[in-house]
Amino acid sequence: MKKTFLLILLMNISTIFPSHAQNNALNVSNNYLELQQLKYGKNLIPVGEITSKITDNIILKPDTVEFYVTLETEGETSTEASNLNVETMKKLKTYLNTLNITDDNLVTTDYKNSVRTVTKPDSKNNPTYAAILNVVLTIDNNDSFINLNKILDKYGINNIYQIDDKNLTNYYEFSIATTSNRESRAKDDLYKDFNNIANELKKIGLTNVSIKKYMVREMEAKEIEEKHYFVNNTLKIKINKLDLIGKIIAKAQELKMQVNNNISYSVSPEAIQAALNEHETLLLNKLSAKVERLLDKQYVLGAPITLSLDSRDFDRTYSSYSNAKSEKRYLAMDRSADDPMDVDINTPPEYEVTLTLSGTFETLKKVEQK
Repeated sequence: MKKTFLLILLMNISTIFPSHAQNNALNVSNNYLELQQLKYGKNLIPVGEITSKITDNIILKPDTVEFYVTLETEGETSTEASNLNVETMKKLKTYLNTLNITDDNLVTTDYKNSVRTVTKPDSKNNPTYAAILNVVLTIDNNDSFINLNKILDKYGINNIYQIDDKNLTNYYEFSIATTSNRESRAKDDLYKDFNNIANELKKIGLTNVSIKKYMVREMEAKEIEEKHYFVNNTLKIKINKLDLIGKIIAKAQELKMQVNNNISYSVSPEAIQAALNEHETLLLNKLSAKVERLLDKQYVLGAPITLSLDSRDFDRTYSSYSNAKSEKRYLAMDRSADDPMDVDINTPPEYEVTLTLSGTFETLKKVEQK
């Protein structure tokens, strides 16, 4: 099809220059020839154009990495939380400077303050210990049961119940409990109450009394609610030194920062441009050879009039790799800095870029000099 177009174009030109049709050579003015000689020499003159294109693929390795770290600090005032955040971030940046990573590689993408209600043990309260004694005894009649309850009421005990066991009849159980800020004091008070109760029970004829279980434990401290202030600071780190990723992540986690598992890799614009520049010459040579094969032997390929280089598929290749990690990435962002996790730092496959070079060339024909 391109050859047909070229032949039609050449026939039109021969109509303009009749001598070319009769003598198979172009008869043009000397002024025109002089202008073309500056470009192609004495024996060639443009007679038309031909357009074609060629496609090639290049492989690029990722040379840039981008990831985020988030630092949350807490304080009793907003100033305290903010100062702590600044101080910790400064430690990270100081470490990054030792790796020759400057502020140009860092961007704060999110910074926000919040106030939350925090429940915490009351530090003003001393620890409290509880001692508990389970007592069992036999009661044979209602009068003894009534008299037992009267005695236990004096000690604030009202939890007596009958043991549900078919092998035991008329067996009952109750608990004695004491509290103190000292463990030894709680034990002493417990056994003192038990001895007093046992002696009073003897007076009413209840002598089959025994200890079933004993326990002492520290009671949970009283909790209070406080308003605390929080600062969340998210920093984007973008570097072209892939071998430093592990060191940076380790330092961030050491500083109690959350490293979001959303690491993304890319090819820098400089690397892309360098690859394109390198392949432009190769593609031009291939395109020129292709166009020369389309010409008849009597024509010569001239200089390109227009060249257009188009690259595609790089963004799509990059996105497909990123989307494959999206689920893991968003789940990871819910993790706290106190719950360190494995961060995926494996580099992605090489990226493939499709290049298409389109060009329009002049077609030349020999000129017979008179």
